[in-house]
Amino acid sequence: MGKLFVVPVLMLVSACSTEFTSLPCAVDSDCDHGAVCELRAAQPVCVQAADAPIIIGQSSPFTGSNQALGVGMKLGIQLAFDEQNAAGGIRGRQLKLVIRDDGYDPLQAEANARVLVNAQPSNAPPRCPNTATPVSNGALPPVMVPVSTTALERGPDAVLAMLGNVGTPTAVRAAPVAIEAGTLFFGAFTGATTLLRDTSAGPCAQYIFNVRASYGQEARATMEYFLNRGVTDYRALISFDQNDTFGNAGYSGLVAAYVAERGEFPSQADPTTPIARFRYTRNDVNSVPVAAVATEAYLASLLQTFPNGTVGVGIMMTDTYGASSTYIQHLRTWQYANDTQQTDLKKATRLVLHFSNVSFVGPNALAEELVSAGTVATPNGPMALTNDVAVSQVVPNYQTDLSDVVQRYNALVAADGAAPGFTSLEGYISARVFIGGLLNHQGPFTPEGLIKAFETLPDLELGIGANAGFSATNHQYSQSVWGTVIQPDGGFKDLYFWTVGSPIQFFQ
Repeated sequence: MGKLFVVPVLMLVSACSTEFTSLPCAVDSDCDHGAVCELRAAQPVCVQAADAPIIIGQSSPFTGSNQALGVGMKLGIQLAFDEQNAAGGIRGRQLKLVIRDDGYDPLQAEANARVLVNAQPSNAPPRCPNTATPVSNGALPPVMVPVSTTALERGPDAVLAMLGNVGTPTAVRAAPVAIEAGTLFFGAFTGATTLLRDTSAGPCAQYIFNVRASYGQEARATMEYFLNRGVTDYRALISFDQNDTFGNAGYSGLVAAYVAERGEFPSQADPTTPIARFRYTRNDVNSVPVAAVATEAYLASLLQTFPNGTVGVGIMMTDTYGASSTYIQHLRTWQYANDTQQTDLKKATRLVLHFSNVSFVGPNALAEELVSAGTVATPNGPMALTNDVAVSQVVPNYQTDLSDVVQRYNALVAADGAAPGFTSLEGYISARVFIGGLLNHQGPFTPEGLIKAFETLPDLELGIGANAGFSATNHQYSQSVWGTVIQPDGGFKDLYFWTVGSPIQFFQ
């Protein structure tokens, strides 16, 4: 039976009148059909579900050289939202996504976050220990500037959560705004440790939920892949990375992975940069050739250091698709160029390069660029520039995986008329996990109320690893990495599966 609305009668001096107020509630089931329990003037009352949409914000690059990443994440999130809305939403509430373009610029990402959480500066000291800590503003060289020296209050027009933000340098500036204002920062498209997976946010870390594996885990999987290919000497490892916090996350992960797998570096290794490192400038593909030339000089020195037989080299790439494609093309052209180094070093036949990009690269955009670039002439005939180019993925291969979540994604993206891809699949999976938390919560939707809902989320059976899930002590949903190799036609072949606590499993 439906609940009756309370009708208080107010006694006045000269007349009497009636005033209707909404029924108090604790959970949605306390309300009549078509109504849900939401906060109004800080009080939980029954309101019509149509008047209680769930507003989610996203700041990502939708223009510029890395726009494919933002567009892909938005596509996946929107597919999941549309799917849930068509099924009735969240007990009648509709999901709405508000996007803002940051162009992969850290300061714009911070500005967007302030708008999305309706941040209200106050005179009180910050609640989160990281808020006033100077962090990179994204410039080169970076200027270390705090996000705020005072607390930021969550305004009345704030989104419930920020979902699917793209990038590490952008998260460094945007995430502190969100969590200082008490807003969820969920499913960011980055595997960085800083702030998102460390203790620097103190108790405010409760507002951060990651879905994907970390860059440290991707580096560990990559290191095991290189070892499987015979790359055992630290001198045969190279890092090509973006010159900012994103690149630092990848490089630190590779160094830690080497130590975990091989032990401490020999005493003759550089104490600060034990693995050779070559860097490029964010959003500037023109800075890549300089890094490539320096890499080529290093490779030439390796061939001189190891004068006999083939020399296998593992190159971990913490980059984006435009920089990656340019770098690979440059190195391959040099490797097979008919020059004096070819005569002296026989680099075409002695050098074996294993490229492995982290997931953030934008796998599909990279594959398109390499396929478009074609081939390079070798002593054995034309070789596709996709040859031996791997990507460590944080979601299953949408071209081969048979799990329900991947099959559902493929059906939705096909119906939408869009091209499938790893980035949009990640957006879809992150949104599905987020929706699972919404469905697991029964009371008015607040960031604080959702924390427990995510921490007690039952197994969603998405097929992304047996150890997937959140808990009160773990705010990273997935702990798995899927290795893939780009094929000459731009497709992706399964290479390996890696997950925490288990040996790497190779498919080829």
